[in-house]
Amino acid sequence: MRQVTILGGGLAGLTLGLRLRQKGVPVKLFDAGAYPRHRVCGEYLSGRALRVIDSLGLRPGLRALGAVESSDVIFARGNTLLARKTLPQPALCLSRYQFDQFLVKELTEAGGEIFTGKRISPQPQEGVVLATGRQPSSTKQGWRWFGLKAHAHNVDLGAGLEMHLSPRGYVGLCRIEQNQVNVCGLFRSRTAIPDLSSSWKEWLSGDPHSLLSQRLKDAVWDESSFSSIAALSLTPKKASALSGIRIGDALTMIPPATGNGMSMAIEGADTAAGPLVDWSSHRQDWRLTSKLVAGQLDQTFAKRLRHARWLQHAMLDPLTQSIAWNFARIFPFFPSLLFRLTR
Repeated sequence: MRQVTILGGGLAGLTLGLRLRQKGVPVKLFDAGAYPRHRVCGEYLSGRALRVIDSLGLRPGLRALGAVESSDVIFARGNTLLARKTLPQPALCLSRYQFDQFLVKELTEAGGEIFTGKRISPQPQEGVVLATGRQPSSTKQGWRWFGLKAHAHNVDLGAGLEMHLSPRGYVGLCRIEQNQVNVCGLFRSRTAIPDLSSSWKEWLSGDPHSLLSQRLKDAVWDESSFSSIAALSLTPKKASALSGIRIGDALTMIPPATGNGMSMAIEGADTAAGPLVDWSSHRQDWRLTSKLVAGQLDQTFAKRLRHARWLQHAMLDPLTQSIAWNFARIFPFFPSLLFRLTR
């Protein structure tokens, strides 16, 4: 069988490597960083990816690491709340620090070769899958987007997932292993923020009188878990418009407000695996393989990306946010509908 080379060792690259090894495909994976490491991520796995996790046989191992099941969600804006919503199926919450390292172990034991500290130019070519992460964009309509994440102890939550809206962004809270809470936010600013390394707690803790501020007032932060990311591009892209085979954020990034980014990385990897197995087995050429993967990815993700783009605007534009919030208060089904549309 022909070897598949994967550039990028996040959720998408590691999941693809593991699926291919389970099918007997030789795999080499290259990642520029090292494991384990913290990443800016909601650390909230929901939706269709859970079926992929089960089909890979990973659920028992994730539970052994302390993954927490989350079955409900609440939304807050300032100090006001919407009614708690029950999720269609429980989500799985685990730090990327643990999750990625776990997948590295599984892939290695399955016979995959992993090379860390190796930065390779992500050029599309036969036998190479790009899973290298986000495509940076310095500004979008004059806004700079950036994400912040840290773990904290001594935080009481009112639901498995909490989403807190504010005029300058939003913050998600979810319980993860070892009784920690992942605090992850997406923000925008017209100007560069030079002091994020010292002001990140202020950004993540919200306005002084908000429910978010109350949740985090006694938080004990794990400062080593802090990570940040800037120059985010949230404009959806189609696989058929890009060269090569791309999965995860190397293809497109769904707005984090949906809580579906981890799922899309895993789903995309699983979607790409079938055609790649056929190429590896000499049953089809690379051009057809690339076309099949792109078509399946676009068909799988187009609808949720379209709805997510509107949701992202509603979450961050003050006027639209106010309209959407009041609409959700009058029609309680509205948040559940948005949840379903972005999955």
